[in-house]
Parts: sequence; C-alpha cells; structure tokens
Amino acid sequence: MDNPAYIGTLAQHRTTTVSYKNHKWQRRPKEDWIVIENAHEPIIPKELWDRVKEVEASVSHGKHTKRGYMHPLSGLMFCADCGQKMKISHSKKLLKDGKEYDCECYICRTFANLGKNYCTTHAIQRADIEALVLADIRSKLNFVLENEAAAREEFLKGRAKRTAAARAADNKQLKAKRKRMEELDALIQSAFEDKVLKKMPESLCNSLCEKYQAEQETLKAEISALEKKLQEESKDEADVEEYIRRIKLYGSCPELTREMCLQLIEFITVDAKTERNNRWHAPAPRNIHIYYKLIDKEQAKTSEN
Repeated sequence: MDNPAYIGTLAQHRTTTVSYKNHKWQRRPKEDWIVIENAHEPIIPKELWDRVKEVEASVSHGKHTKRGYMHPLSGLMFCADCGQKMKISHSKKLLKDGKEYDCECYICRTFANLGKNYCTTHAIQRADIEALVLADIRSKLNFVLENEAAAREEFLKGRAKRTAAARAADNKQLKAKRKRMEELDALIQSAFEDKVLKKMPESLCNSLCEKYQAEQETLKAEISALEKKLQEESKDEADVEEYIRRIKLYGSCPELTREMCLQLIEFITVDAKTERNNRWHAPAPRNIHIYYKLIDKEQAKTSEN
C-alpha cells in the first residue's frame, strides 16, 4: 500500500523518463512530486496509514506456522555473529518419565542452512526469550511509572548520543553525493562543449549524457532520502514521548503479543550459546540485546527472512 490516495492525498508527477530517447521510467524524489492534500475523502484513517508504513519499514516480516500462527518475535531475532535472522526449530525432547514434549527454539539461519563450519546454533528456547523480553518491557514500564521525568531524560540522553553518531555518518554521505552531483554537471557541460568543438562525435556525447543524467536521477533520490532521514533524526522529543505512550499501553499486557512486539521492538540480537565447563557448572551467561523502536537508533537489520 504505497498510494497516498488512500488517505485523501493526490500525488502526481511521481515518475519520469531518463531522456527523450530512453523511455525507461524512473521514480522522482518525493520533493519533486506535486502533492495535493485533502483532495478527496480518505478511504482509511491517517493513523492506520502511519501504522502500516511503520510495519512496512520494519525488519520484521515474520512467517506463519503450518497452523496459521505467527510467533510474537518472528522476524525480529538476529544472530549477533553472522547477522542472519534466526528461525524457529522444532524437536522432540524426552523427559525422565519417558514422556515426549515439543521443544521450540530459535536458531541461527546460517547454521541451519550451512552447518557448524559457518556459524553456531545460537539456540535459545522460544519460551525463554519471550519471557525475557516481556520482563524487560515490564521493567521499562516500571521505570516510567516510578519517575516519568527521569525516564524521559534518560531516554532523551540515549537518543541524543546515538543520533549524533548517525547524523555525522549521514552528513558525510550527503556531502559526498552532492559533490558527485556537481562533478556530473561539469561532465555533462564538458561533453556538450567537446561536441560543439567537434572534439567528440554527437552519438558519443548523447550516450555519455544519458549515462550521467541517469546517475544524477539516482543520486537525487538518494540525497532526498538522506535529507529526509536527517530531518527525522531531529525529532528526539517527539519519538521519546511516543515511546512512553506505547510502553504505557503495552507494558502491562499479561503476555507477549505480536502487536506489542511490532509496536515496541526494532530487533533483537543473540550472542553464541555458551557451553558448560563440566556437568557440575552452569553455562556462562550470554548477551541478548533488545533494541527498541523510537529510543534505540542502531543501524537497522536488512537480512532476508
């Protein structure tokens, strides 16, 4: 669902062609669109549209089980070492009394597909990770309820620190892309001058200019996306307020739900499973990082489900 007509907005001039000779179409940057808001009655509420856009932008594209059920953390779990998504694995376990029970755990997809020479299992029981996540969400809720002002200040400090690093990287990319745009303008001008001075055949000039213009269109879209991202990164206070609203809404839920996870969690990384030194020692603890939406601005995961 990418057509703003659903919310009553008319968006025109969204595509263009490379040149009058090459009719292959390209998407224009959003700032070049002709947008008319409230052009007609919306088909769906703006709030629903925003929620759908957020889900589409999420790394979570979970899978349903054969019975049509989707686990709350499906698509949100990542291996901390290889970066691939973790999948649900089913196995039968035998209890001391001889009874069997179904064991569900998340394991690294690289290990599942390629074996131990490429990664380790990173296995963690589904019930254990869901209980851990629910407990962490409740601890965030308790922090907010005990002293909302202090919680807000801490969330803002964390956001500001992460945003500063992200903005520096994005500004560096933006500067490089803008410089390349200037270089392409100079190359196009030089090609036309060489053609006029008979230093370059017209066919070669046209071919080069089409190539440069196509690269410019791509750069325009990338520059537009970076500029939009930089604008969004400055909304620290609004994002923290929205996070507090969501944690109050979902933090008191009796169990972990799919909707709760999609609203609160960006993704989760799981370190390698540790082994016991011997049968008398418990395995050493391992790190599990929960990155929350709106307050954690780590780089989004992109590996496929």
